[in-house]
Parts: sequence; structure tokens; C-alpha cells
Amino acid sequence: MIDSLLSKLGVSAEQLANFSGSQVQNLIATGNPNVSGTPAPQPEPTVIQQKSELLSEVAKLYLNEAKIENVPKTIYDKNRVYEEFILFFSDKDINEYTANEAVTYKNRLLANGTGVSVINSKMSYLRMLFLYAINNNLYFSENPFEKVKVSTKSKIKQMTRSYKEFSDDDLKSIFEEVGYKDFMTKSDYYWLPIMGLYTGARLEELASLRLEQVYEEDGIWVFDIERAKNANSIRKVPLHKNLVQSKFLDYVKSLKEKKETMLFPHLVETKNGYSKNTSRKFGLWLDKIGIKDDRKVFHSFRHTFINRLTNMGVHPALIMSIVGHYEQSKVDFSSPHFTNYQHHKPMKVLKEVIDKLEFPIQHFY
Repeated sequence: MIDSLLSKLGVSAEQLANFSGSQVQNLIATGNPNVSGTPAPQPEPTVIQQKSELLSEVAKLYLNEAKIENVPKTIYDKNRVYEEFILFFSDKDINEYTANEAVTYKNRLLANGTGVSVINSKMSYLRMLFLYAINNNLYFSENPFEKVKVSTKSKIKQMTRSYKEFSDDDLKSIFEEVGYKDFMTKSDYYWLPIMGLYTGARLEELASLRLEQVYEEDGIWVFDIERAKNANSIRKVPLHKNLVQSKFLDYVKSLKEKKETMLFPHLVETKNGYSKNTSRKFGLWLDKIGIKDDRKVFHSFRHTFINRLTNMGVHPALIMSIVGHYEQSKVDFSSPHFTNYQHHKPMKVLKEVIDKLEFPIQHFY
């Protein structure tokens, strides 16, 4: 029996007799005839690589969910960034991408002469994608884009040429009755600049309105803006008294009688939304009347609206809730800041604010 055991251990009786106590213990424990007493080499542990989905598949899942809060233009832009990233690094399991790819992507964009704000926007879109993957148990490391950017927001802001508001003379020229009517011949060309002036809303927010989003609530006509830039931008904006007194509501009524569903039914949605042609036409009108400053565009109505109310001393929270920089439901009218309004309903307050606006233009519409 002893000979059989020694045979299994691979040693002879003579060798065993020369072993020290620790060597015998090592032989029994490991089954290895290591006469030097050095521990037998252990196999390398197997590293299990966690896998989930291809980056393209994760992007599809994320974009489908992002449609809840993002307008089509933003969804389109994000998808373009993800496609570009995949083109650079190929479509692999999302867990194979690391901070190295993130930095390489940023540096490649820099080398191609891409602007700082565009690069940071792309980094932000990728950061959102990987955050989604992390939160949905699809990516198992730290977000590789968490700290990847080119510059701080403050520096970018200093480098960016911002839009300008329209002056009183600009508005008089824009809304000169005969010329405006003759040039802005379609309903969207005609009404959207007027709506922009009196609401401060973004062009796409107004161009994409459905008829059911123009209605009367507690005696106040409102635009119920749902297709907005973000959650804070979903809001109701009261119609200015001049819009109510104009032919705009007659236009709305005529569309309802025709069983239309959209406020501007002839507009066709593209990858950039509904507003492309209106923006182009308005730009041509500005050129025609001699307003050639490239910082004065349709979006300047929004700046005009905000600046005029600010100069009138309207509380910032009220302005922000109207233009979509602040969630309306978070405006507390019982706060000491709103002592004059605490007995009024929110829409009545916002209506009073908007109706204070007056512009030096003829109310021909």
C-alpha cells in the first residue's frame, strides 16, 4: 500500500527519506514531487470579460427612449454622432470602448478643425449614451466620456457670437404692412414671425403645433407647447391680446372646419423638423428690407421678447416659465416674490405679463 501511494506521488522511498518535514507536507498538500520545497506554479486565473450589446444596438435603444424628451432634430444629431464614432472605431461590444477611444475621438475632431462647441456637443451626446448603458446594465465600467471635453462652458460662451434682439426700427421694417403681406404669402411665413414676437417661443415649437394645442383655458387662449427642447420647455403660453384681437383665431377656426390636424397643415416634417422653409423665407425677407446682421435671425424674436420683459422689471421666474427655461409647475405663487399674484391662477398671471408687451408696429394682422 505504501509503495502504491509513493508511486502515485511520483517519489521513491529513498527520496522520501531525504525530505524535510515541510517538504513532506508540501508533497502531501500539492501532490507535486517538488524536492526543493518551492510551491508548485499555479495556473493563471481566468478573466471573465463582461459582454452586452453592440454599440449600434445600444444607441438604438437609447434613441428610442430619448424621443420622449428630445425633438427629432436632436435625435437626428445624436444618431449622426454615434454613426461617426462607429465609423472611426468600428461597431463592437460597447464594453470594449474605453477612455482611450474617447480621447482619440476628441483629438481627431480637433485635428479636423471641428469647432470647440461642436466637439463638446458630440462629447455630451456620447456621455449620455454611455450613461444610459450604465444605468441599464449594459456597460460595466466608469463612463469613458465623463471628463472628456475641450473647454469650459464659460470659455465657449466668450467665443460664441450670440444672437441680437430686434430694435424698434427693425420691427417697424419687418412688419411694414404692404411689403410683409406681399412677401410672406403662405400661412406659416405670415403668422410664425408674429407668433414668435408675442410668445418668445422657438420657431420649431410653433411650427410643429397641432390644432388641438391651441385652445381656451379658463377664458384664456393658450399655445400648449409639447414638442419642446427639454422637459422645462414643455409649457403653456397665453396668446397676447393683439394676437387674440387679430385674425389668427379666425384662421384657427377655418382649419378646424376643414378637419385639419396641424396649425400649418401644408408643412412637411423633415429631419430638421417643420420649420426649415419658414426660417429660410424669413432670412430672405430680412435681406430684402436691409437687415443683414447675421446675428439677427428668427431666433432674435426670442431675445427681443425676453429682453423687453426683463427691462420692464418682470420677475425672472415668470419670464423663464413663459419661454421654457424654467418648469412652470415649479413657480410657487404663494412665495413672497409673488405677493401680488398669490390669489391668481398661474395662467392668469402669465397672461397679465405677456399683455404688458407693446411693440411699435401696426396691428394689421
